[in-house]
Amino acid sequence: MKAFVRGLLARANEVPKIHQRKVSAGFGCVTSPPPPEKGLENLTVADVLSTKDTDVDTWISCRTSDTVSDAVKNMAKHNIGSLVVLKPGDQQYIAGIVTERDYMKKIIGAGRSSKLTKVGEVMTDESKLITVSSGTNIIKAMQLMSEKKIVF
Repeated sequence: MKAFVRGLLARANEVPKIHQRKVSAGFGCVTSPPPPEKGLENLTVADVLSTKDTDVDTWISCRTSDTVSDAVKNMAKHNIGSLVVLKPGDQQYIAGIVTERDYMKKIIGAGRSSKLTKVGEVMTDESKLITVSSGTNIIKAMQLMSEKKIVF
């Protein structure tokens, strides 16, 4: 969480490249003022996601029928801590989310086999997910995460 907050603060305090327009007048040069900075209070979830190296519309997923072992390998391959879990079938309906914490508590801690356990058995169901839109103010999103004790 600390790294995330540091990233947000760095993003909010980032000085944008100033694109100044020079306008020639009969006896001198006038420069337009720089655009206003976007502070943390004006930052949205979409703004934060746009700083990532990946496309905001791209997400990595697994299916409820996949083994936990395969899901964990997928997380490791992409250097991420969670996967969106999709319901069976060709449609892309969200069934829930599976996280590193699910793996640690429900597989390792419980002495279960990740190769024999399906993601659907250990994931957090969609009915328990708390979501925000991409236009949500980042401070509001952080407050919600704090109130609901959501860690990532």
